[in-house]
Amino acid sequence: MFQLYTGNRLEDLAVLLAKILAVSPPENPFDDESILVQNPGMAQWLKMFLAESHSIAAGLVFPLPSTFVWQTFAQTLDDIPSQSEFNKPFLVWRLMRLLDTRLGEPEFQALSWYLKEDDTQIRRFQLCSSIADIYDQYLVYRPDWIKSWEGGEAQDSKLKAIFEQQPWQAILWRDLVTDISQQGTSLYHRGNLIEALHDATQSSSRPVGVPERIFIFGVSSLPPNTLESLRVLAASGWIDVHLFLQNPCRFYWGDVVDKHYLGREIKRQTLKPGLSTDTLHLDANPLLASWGRLGRDYIAQLQEMADNELEVFEDYLREQSSGLLQWIQQDVLTLENHGSKQERDASIANADYRHPVAADDQSIRVHRCHSPLREVEVLHDQLLQMFESDPSLTPKDVIVMLPDVNTYSPFVKAVFGRSKQIPFALIDQSGGMENPIVDAYLYLLGLGESRFTLSELISVLEVPAVLARFELTADELERIRQWSTEVGIRWGLDGKTAQQHDLPIQESHTWLNGVRRMLLGYAMGHDHIWEGTLSYGDVEGLEASVAGKLAEFLVAINDAQSKLMESLAPKEWISTLYYLAERFFLLER
Repeated sequence: MFQLYTGNRLEDLAVLLAKILAVSPPENPFDDESILVQNPGMAQWLKMFLAESHSIAAGLVFPLPSTFVWQTFAQTLDDIPSQSEFNKPFLVWRLMRLLDTRLGEPEFQALSWYLKEDDTQIRRFQLCSSIADIYDQYLVYRPDWIKSWEGGEAQDSKLKAIFEQQPWQAILWRDLVTDISQQGTSLYHRGNLIEALHDATQSSSRPVGVPERIFIFGVSSLPPNTLESLRVLAASGWIDVHLFLQNPCRFYWGDVVDKHYLGREIKRQTLKPGLSTDTLHLDANPLLASWGRLGRDYIAQLQEMADNELEVFEDYLREQSSGLLQWIQQDVLTLENHGSKQERDASIANADYRHPVAADDQSIRVHRCHSPLREVEVLHDQLLQMFESDPSLTPKDVIVMLPDVNTYSPFVKAVFGRSKQIPFALIDQSGGMENPIVDAYLYLLGLGESRFTLSELISVLEVPAVLARFELTADELERIRQWSTEVGIRWGLDGKTAQQHDLPIQESHTWLNGVRRMLLGYAMGHDHIWEGTLSYGDVEGLEASVAGKLAEFLVAINDAQSKLMESLAPKEWISTLYYLAERFFLLER
């Protein structure tokens, strides 16, 4: 059974989930209920909500949908590996090996031309990564193509015409399947697992470990393969699927389009006489039309798939609150385009038709700021004002949406971390933003192709673990930054760096030239020339040790580059990776 619950408020859907869990607990009290969520943040919110509703939240697991589906495959089918050999990282290296055997064939002529001047194999790796990415997308969105390739010649004339445009793709895929088969590993992948799962559900009973029911909550979209797998499990009777979906509109809105889309379509087709492109969109709520395309298609797919649907919609308008935000939400809920009335009726001469909104309404506010830092500062001030005016409001009730977490996270940490008045947590950051050591280590791995610019190496030195390794302080780092700028360091370790980038050898403005000027200035004073090098005299007294530490850092950078430029076996790479970590980072145990 596939049961769909739709509503416009997430809280109402959570209440419905809590009621179902309360009135129909599992027969075995030690069995966990599986609630599939999109991210850990939703799991945490749901745990807190259920704990408030039931006084406790226990016996619940919150796997990701893809994780749950893969675990079900492993429990149902034999020979399911923990990691598929068809995963993209594994495919890249197989393709690197298999591609050589095919480059001489006419079907691979385009690839052969692309790799003709690939002396370092970097281009080959990039090409194989792109091919692996294409195959990975085919497994998700074109499993019928994969099935046709593995079966031999395509029977469908349309598919055959498509395959003939890039004939090497089918040949190379069959080579991959043969290579994996010869190694005796599993041939299961996302393209054929669903078919195997369907056969298993028809011929056997539900395996031990597969739950009798699952709940899917707060998932705004699911990949096609994952959704089809859940449909197979529900149709077989193995699992009762209860999916809770937030739908902003209580009426059908599957054919709602925005006026820009209509304008593009009208250019391709003839418009019926008497109709105007300026009025075709007036029946559609503009927010649903422009922002809801992905959700619209997903909702339509789920409604077609579900055996039953229960709706729990609730109006936003209240007697005590009817601000601008509530009116906008209500218009979306009821599929109204209230603002189009004046466009529809030319006789309207005043604004009486508009929703009444109080002059002091602040349900929607727009703050225009000159920089991201100022945006965060205004946000901080506004939150403090909100907490002061409403004692019932707490930080856990507030979520802040950012267009790019990585861009804003330094400003959030600076503003909110400095005041320490509002507790906060940043999620969905890249690994480098959460831990600067990650970015520094990844930079070190790319030293073979680096230009060693001033900003790059200073950024590595700014990492606390690197400062600790070379016994530098923050003040000494600032002195290094100042000296490096004043002696004219711009890029390159030495003259060889320019040569590696197909430029004439030039040692001026390199790190080697800059350090020579610093040390020469310490020995001879300011503005002395020795063997063509002009001294820099600001390095004096005990500060000479700081220049020495900088020289030690540059020696380590040079040694690391030399190691990374070598051709290494896998075991030697392991040693090199450990060397980089130990040579550049000092971590607290």
